[in-house]
Formats: sequence, structure tokens, C-alpha cells
Amino acid sequence: MTQPSTPRASTPLADLLLHPIRFRIVQRVLGREVTTTDLKHDLPDIPATTLYRHVAALIEGGMLTVVRERRIRGAIERTLTLDQAKAGRIGIDEARAMTPDQHRHALMLVLTQLAADFDRLVERGDLDTRLEQLDYNQASLYVDAADLDSLRKGIHALIEPYLQARPGKDRITWSIISLPDT
Repeated sequence: MTQPSTPRASTPLADLLLHPIRFRIVQRVLGREVTTTDLKHDLPDIPATTLYRHVAALIEGGMLTVVRERRIRGAIERTLTLDQAKAGRIGIDEARAMTPDQHRHALMLVLTQLAADFDRLVERGDLDTRLEQLDYNQASLYVDAADLDSLRKGIHALIEPYLQARPGKDRITWSIISLPDT
């Protein structure tokens, strides 16, 4: 007879990232410096007070960093950035502490955001002119733990030069999902 698994405690990083609004904010800030006004424009379906509350939680949790503040008509506008090394990456210790439902939720957040980003691209009507930047595929790789670690390090080394915004460069979202086959 199998023993029921012991429920795991939620982790601070998982709690921070697995909220749909905070996840969307992190995705919008990823690789950019944005103001809260930019976020309001990028996420018009989120009420301003809700957006500000979740931005504050991400700052308090160390996910977002305030890089500048400036006074505009008596209010303080903050410019935010995100350390891409932290962005949406839950380390192995955090992952071990997550429940299976938290893992399902995390994957669904990523997939939902990908679908929403794709829908926005299609709805803008410029899909044909952006096809060189669009790619989706899937491959099966045969690796052991050392191979996978080497592959991850190699991919990080390969993409690291492209993680910062630069004039004349378009922002794309590149998602890699590693899923063990059963």
C-alpha cells in the first residue's frame, strides 16, 4: 500500500510568482526598464490599485528593483527592472518544496502567458512581417543529469548577450520547457 504524500509547505518564491497578476507583471518587466505607467498601459485589464499592490509585493519580495524615481505632478513615478537570473526561475530547492498543484499552476501560467502573447501578435495584424522572429517546435533529447546541466549552462551562455534591451533590437520571448518523458 502506498503512503499518501505529505503535503508540502508553500515556498516564498512560489507564493510570489504563482499569482497570475504578479506573473504577468514579471513577464512585462522581463528584459526591460518600465515605469508603473508603462505597466498600466501594458496591462489595461488590471485596476491601477491592484497593479500597484502587486508591484509593491514584487519589490518587497526582491523580484523587482526600483532603478529610478522621479516626481510627476506631485506623485512619484518609479522605473522598475528585473534581474533576469531571478525571473520566473524557481531553483531546485524551491521546486522540491512546491506541491504538485503548484507545479501544475506554474506551467499553466507560462502556457497561458505564451498563448496570450501569441494572440496579441496575431491580433495586431503584423504576423506576416514578424515571421522571421516566430518559431515554435518541440524535440526529444536523450540526456542524463550531467548532459542536461551542461545543456542549460550552454544555453544560458549563448543567450546571455541578448538579455539586455539595446537600441534597434526587438524584444522577443523565448521559452524553453524541459519535461521528462515517462
